[in-house]
Amino acid sequence: MKTFSIKTLGCKVNQYESQLIRENFLRNGFKETNGPNSADIYIVNTCTVTGRADRESRHLVRDAYRKNPGAKIVVTGCFAEKDSDVISKLEGVTDIIKNSDKIRLISLVTGCAALSTSNFITDFKDHSKAFVKIQDGCSNFCSFCKVPLVRGEPQSRALEEIKSEVKSLLDSGFQEIVLSGVCLGEWGRGIGKGFDLVNVLEEIENFDAQFRIRLSSIELKYITERLLNKMASSGKVCRHLHIPLQSGDDRILKAMNRPYTRKEYVDSVRKIKSFIPEVGVTTDIMVGFPGEEEEHFANTLDTIMQCGFHRIHVFPYSKRKGTKADSLPYNISYYILKDRESKIKEAERELSYEYRKKFLGKQAMVLVEEKIEKSTQLLTGYTDTYIKVLLKGPDSLKGKLASGKISRIDHNYTFFEI
Repeated sequence: MKTFSIKTLGCKVNQYESQLIRENFLRNGFKETNGPNSADIYIVNTCTVTGRADRESRHLVRDAYRKNPGAKIVVTGCFAEKDSDVISKLEGVTDIIKNSDKIRLISLVTGCAALSTSNFITDFKDHSKAFVKIQDGCSNFCSFCKVPLVRGEPQSRALEEIKSEVKSLLDSGFQEIVLSGVCLGEWGRGIGKGFDLVNVLEEIENFDAQFRIRLSSIELKYITERLLNKMASSGKVCRHLHIPLQSGDDRILKAMNRPYTRKEYVDSVRKIKSFIPEVGVTTDIMVGFPGEEEEHFANTLDTIMQCGFHRIHVFPYSKRKGTKADSLPYNISYYILKDRESKIKEAERELSYEYRKKFLGKQAMVLVEEKIEKSTQLLTGYTDTYIKVLLKGPDSLKGKLASGKISRIDHNYTFFEI
């Protein structure tokens, strides 16, 4: 029996596409192995959002060839989309597959066009929740971002396809569906006038099953009163929004080509909290964008405090070839970057504690994760507002929604009792 293995880097969309590739191989009689050592076909689904992602992609290819020089090494994903010339020079690479060809990757790699393929998934390996890709592409062209260059114009997946896939995943036992896209809020483009994310939520929230729906990262301009009303009134949609901020300084935001000012962002978060008082708001922050001085960073810290994010993904600026920011002078030292990251993480720690305290003693529904917290050996899970909790219970709870209450909170952990 022929074998294959997949390694995935990057976003939820990439993870979804790897699951699609996986199911197409399994459908055609291939056996999945763990890692490249014994795989006949080793697939690296790459990311190019940062320079670090590029380096990791190259490392995975080199490592696979070192461990199994006889394997077919197939490279796909966003790094492969724009830098195929770089990848083609790596020893051992046999195939480079574009993002748009992932659905027929198995046919391209094996040379057999008659193989059965599908653009639906029915499972999500090693995940307690299932990601459903409903959209691809981006046209925002932030000055630091390469994604529009490798993902193209926004495209919306047909509503009936989304419904069918969600139904299949619910039938497989998943109790949290995460709607995902490269630019999630663009869903509806090409579908018809007036269509937006709320149409998707309305179509899938009425399935007869115990489950909830989470939105993945969404840009501020797509968060409408219509969407907030749906989140507030639905019993299925998680009260959580991940809204990338990137910077809290107007000059830096303008240089980034972000479509809002600091005040507009803060006012919007306050409005969101007025619609949904206990909503969890999380974000992305970039440190070290070209020209970011201490005063600009101080504005970012102040914005963070005003918004009250309880979870922040902070990362350093990375020069990306082909972007507008790539031509800007850059001289921010590693030590300054680490110091700014540290200050943001310190702010996050305090804001998270203050936010989580509001839920002490309250009832909550938690999706229990596959992972165990190493330091405590307890099960982990997430509330609908995206608070990570620790709990005791049998392994049979993994992947299931569990009802209970927040029993104890400290600066490091939130404890949950069933």
